[in-house]
Amino acid sequence: MEENKLLFDFPRQRDNRVFRELTDKQWKILNAALEVFTEKGYSAATTSEIARKAGVAEGTIFRHFKTKKDILLATMIPIMQNMLGPGASTSLQELLERNGNLPMEEILLIILEDRQKFFEKYSPLLRVIYVEANFHPELREVLVNEVIIKSQENLLRFLEKRQKAGDLRSDLDVWVMTRSLVGAVLVYYFSKVIFPQREKGKDDRTEFKTIINLFLQGAQTTTAGND
Repeated sequence: MEENKLLFDFPRQRDNRVFRELTDKQWKILNAALEVFTEKGYSAATTSEIARKAGVAEGTIFRHFKTKKDILLATMIPIMQNMLGPGASTSLQELLERNGNLPMEEILLIILEDRQKFFEKYSPLLRVIYVEANFHPELREVLVNEVIIKSQENLLRFLEKRQKAGDLRSDLDVWVMTRSLVGAVLVYYFSKVIFPQREKGKDDRTEFKTIINLFLQGAQTTTAGND
């Protein structure tokens, strides 16, 4: 879990206001909590184990954080705001700038495979965030506003551009198209997280091509589809 330990140092964000306000002990506690949460999940994690990994007494944790939930929010929210959100949005924007003029099937496959790499890289972290966002509205709000919506905006602008170029149907709302595509990909990804045995052995590229084909059958213009 060395990679997860380094998330608070990627990049070293003590210059960020949120991180700059942390004491050394708080920093150690949150790094330890990150490791325990991604190893065991939030519900199975204990403050005593977090304390052991942080090298502090359990009582020290409660002098800095009132509850385990406070530790969860103090860990995950800054990561989403300062790393996952900007990272997901910037990488997608750069990808679109490099490949935005390719045929729709090709660029969408590139996008989906790039997002899959992002999901896989941060899979343990995203698993915790996804599960706990269902129970903690504070996490859900940041996940939606700082990670999902910002990434969707880049895709929306791309689809809007291709719609104006005549590649996509002009009678369809771009936001609906964006939401449909993103929703299909997220369902596939989280299905792999939640039902690993059911999804075991499936080829991502084949699955993505199916998703893209279904999307374009409904969204692509007849002329574009025949080119």
